[in-house]
Amino acid sequence: MRTFFYPEKVAIFGVSDAPSNLARVIVENLERFKFRGKVFPVGSHKGTVAGKDIILDIDEIEDIPDLAVLLVPAARVPEALERCAEKGIHHVIIETGGFSELDDKKKILEADIRRISLMGNMKIIGPNCFGVSNFEKGLVLPFFILKPDYMKTGHISLISQSGGVVYDTCMLASHENLGLNKLISIGNKLLLNENDFLEYLISDPRTRIIGLYLENFSEGRRFVEIAASTDKPIILLKTNRSPAGREIAQFHTTALAGNDLVAEAALKEAGIHRVQNLAEMIDAYKVFTLPPLQGRRLALITRSGGHGVLSADSAHRYGFDLAVFSDTFYNAVKEKKINVIRATNPLDVGDVYQIDAYTGILEKALQEKGVDGVAFIVTFSSESDGSRVQRFIEDAATLTRSYAKPVALCAISNREQWLAIRGTADFPVFTDIDHALHALRKSLDHYDISPLKRVSIQGRLKDTGSQKVSLSSASARFMGPDEAFRLLEGYGLNIPSYGIAETPDGARLLTGKIGFPVALKTASPLILHKTENKGVALNIADEDRLVHSMAAMNSEKYLIQSMVPPGHEVIVGGKRDSEFGHILLFGLGGIFVEVLQDSAIRLVPVDEKTAEEMINEIRGSAILKGFRGKPAADMNALTKALVNISRLLTDHPEIRSLDINPLIVHEEGKGCTVVDVKIETDC
Repeated sequence: MRTFFYPEKVAIFGVSDAPSNLARVIVENLERFKFRGKVFPVGSHKGTVAGKDIILDIDEIEDIPDLAVLLVPAARVPEALERCAEKGIHHVIIETGGFSELDDKKKILEADIRRISLMGNMKIIGPNCFGVSNFEKGLVLPFFILKPDYMKTGHISLISQSGGVVYDTCMLASHENLGLNKLISIGNKLLLNENDFLEYLISDPRTRIIGLYLENFSEGRRFVEIAASTDKPIILLKTNRSPAGREIAQFHTTALAGNDLVAEAALKEAGIHRVQNLAEMIDAYKVFTLPPLQGRRLALITRSGGHGVLSADSAHRYGFDLAVFSDTFYNAVKEKKINVIRATNPLDVGDVYQIDAYTGILEKALQEKGVDGVAFIVTFSSESDGSRVQRFIEDAATLTRSYAKPVALCAISNREQWLAIRGTADFPVFTDIDHALHALRKSLDHYDISPLKRVSIQGRLKDTGSQKVSLSSASARFMGPDEAFRLLEGYGLNIPSYGIAETPDGARLLTGKIGFPVALKTASPLILHKTENKGVALNIADEDRLVHSMAAMNSEKYLIQSMVPPGHEVIVGGKRDSEFGHILLFGLGGIFVEVLQDSAIRLVPVDEKTAEEMINEIRGSAILKGFRGKPAADMNALTKALVNISRLLTDHPEIRSLDINPLIVHEEGKGCTVVDVKIETDC
């Protein structure tokens, strides 16, 4: 993979000297950024671009290029790729568009690319992409114009499925004084995908912060496993959400564990910071250039009461505590104030008129043992104080490094000063305190992710492999209740006494063994929602009511179960997700999970510790632990049930969906019982 970023010889296909030619932009970018290597423009007509003669045939090049970039019409890509293979070029970027993203019929061209790449032992990025950039080497391969006077080299790298997001990141980074290192536009991900480059960036010593823009996951489980292997911050902007409401959801688990909720749970468990838009992504980049926030205690310093209220509200919103300042700190601040404003946290320094004094106040705050980080809103007159604020920003950059505590600094100026303010130092400046503290929360969350937790999820996922998961297009079938219950029993789950009957006489024989009272249910696998379809009758106490209920239900087969003692109703479900494989869902039954969406999701397999986390994660967990004098549920039995159901899903990849609804959790020491189950499998 390194060759894509550190080539010595690069051939660009599709170059002409026409002003509208896009491939020439690549050659000119390499010239502007002083690429330290040889560049070979290849085209169909003679000409000169950036002082280099256009080569008509790659065989004219005596050297073998390390890397080829193709920007020729889609129909000509296979031919150009074959020429590269014959030349011995093993790394190729296809920037050309017009493949399967345009028309499914173009998959024939993609099949040719696969064939040639295999024949030539090639690694290929794209097609339909902007290529890669490595700013420290001057390697800039997008076919949009970039200039070094506004691009800063740093330690942020981006993997993007969208070329437009690559461009926007470049422009926003230039506005925010952020340094970029490597940019990777992966396009259609035909042969190399985000996982290949994520692994590379994790190992890359020049990359400290990793960003991703994705519209889909190529191998979701593998992605999570790779992400959990590093302590580098990974910020993900994942779009193309598909609500489960677009599907005909026959299972509670399908509706409750929609595709995006599955992704959300998996990403959170791996310590990936998911953002909702590009602005939030840039804020995350900014905060991760600061020292990590190692606790919740913040010092909030402002120049106005209004900003103090705003900052306190935001601190509360994102789960921070207001630090308690020492008397020593307050005394030091009072020496600089005219003391017409009360000293509290948030600290209003509106009566400190010398901006030069802010450096001392900031340093005193950072020296406080009870302060983990500082948010400082600098309100100032752009007409008179601009240069002083720039000096303060320089001081803040020095102090945050010296004390290894983050300083989230907010400032706003007029448009003439604004870029100068942001470019004052290698230090981020925010415009809004809520955005700043939202980003700072990501820093705290990242610090809180223990190495043991990362190792735990890696170990769990490695147990099941990381092969790509795909949903079978074959028809599905639903297990009958007898088959489903026997499967659950094989995994240690408690099932009430039951039997299947087709006639009243058969039902009488069963109740003679089971004993009254019983529950009567339709045993047809085609009726999934029994209650809604009048397929359930409970607390049947005698044969007369049993026969009457069977007649009213009018089913071909009947499930007869002994009545289960009351307890806490929970739902446990499983689903085979197209991107992440099997997941396990847990929640309280009834309105808690269906209306309030109070559920927990994890990738399987789930161990006991993870099962306990799932139980404690839901808001209704207090009810299970004993609420208002009611006895606590058997938490040990529930934990074991979750682990066993996870094991069942791991052992049976053919299961598409599973619903245990409800699972009755009895009082402590009395276990739990499966009352109803639905299982859909591949045929």
